[in-house]
Amino acid sequence: MSIPGLHLTRIGSDDFLLEATRSLNIRDQDRLLEGIASRLQQARASRLYYDLSEQALIDPVYYAWLDALARTIRAINVEMVCIHMQPTAAFALAQFIREKPAFETALDIFGWQKTGQ
Repeated sequence: MSIPGLHLTRIGSDDFLLEATRSLNIRDQDRLLEGIASRLQQARASRLYYDLSEQALIDPVYYAWLDALARTIRAINVEMVCIHMQPTAAFALAQFIREKPAFETALDIFGWQKTGQ
């Protein structure tokens, strides 16, 4: 996928890894959401792992981006799991979040299991 600031890689038959770079501009959210959702839908994806290892803090603006992405791709039957969240980012997120996020979290790709499995 050629969207500046993002690397979207197939890592399984229906799993994808999304890595955001420092140049990601979430102010152009509509274009990003459309591009990611389109690519996932074309590939018949079922899960998107969002790598947060480069995100030292998650503020309300970045959380809104994660939430919008998770809700958008859920509409096309793709679940989102945020992985590699740094402790500082998790702490910051916990300070302002008031409801269960639209995405799941896991330490890494192998540490995630769907509830009830």
